[in-house]
Amino acid sequence: MDAQTFDRFAPFYDQDYRHYDEDLPLLVDLAQECGDPVLELGCGTGRVAMALAAAGCQVTGVDLSPALLAVARRKLADSPFAGQVQLVQDDLRHCTLERQDFAFACCVSNTLMHFTTPESQMDVLRNAHRHLRSGGRLFLALFNPDVRRLTEVNGLMELADRWEDEEAGTSVIKWSVRTVDWAAQLQDTLFIYEELLADGSVRRTACPFTLRFLWQHEAELMLQAAGFQVEAVWGDYECSPYDDQAESLLLLAQK
Repeated sequence: MDAQTFDRFAPFYDQDYRHYDEDLPLLVDLAQECGDPVLELGCGTGRVAMALAAAGCQVTGVDLSPALLAVARRKLADSPFAGQVQLVQDDLRHCTLERQDFAFACCVSNTLMHFTTPESQMDVLRNAHRHLRSGGRLFLALFNPDVRRLTEVNGLMELADRWEDEEAGTSVIKWSVRTVDWAAQLQDTLFIYEELLADGSVRRTACPFTLRFLWQHEAELMLQAAGFQVEAVWGDYECSPYDDQAESLLLLAQK
């Protein structure tokens, strides 16, 4: 895992996830229930951090990618709540922040899964535990491994999305290729962004990355080993019970 892997996403991330906000109401509710300050692990371009700040929270966001953080800083500079968000470039496994009394921490959008060994995932969880106050809570959002779906698309190139980038004056097509190693619990993913430029030429950006997915009880045991008590396991952002048909694996745990 390195910063360059995620820097490649910076020109595309916000438009790629332009319609995704289903997690925000629950995250705002949890953050307001727990109180300030709030820590976001893997804040990227600030999608969640800015929503939490807009709801009145004081937020610290940590991310490894300078390019993603640069996008977040540009957005914050034009926002009325820039003073409520602190952005830090660092590694989630090893960072030591100025304060270690956070009331609520969140790690969403499969961020934990970008750490591709059990040891590195445990490092993230232990470091999150270290930065929370006693009684503080951690919320994890992972995808639920859908065996049938992942088997069906294994090795196939799929048209994932397309949009118009009005600022850049380009049309963008996103392709996705996934391959799965079930024994290692690894999904190798390749996103290819094709930009049709005004002169008719095409610019392609390849963004490969690997995710290590977790099963429910494994995730619960890892949280417990990191010092947490698991409070809830949900299958969606309406807090429905988790089952094998769930799209997500969401866990709420307390220090």
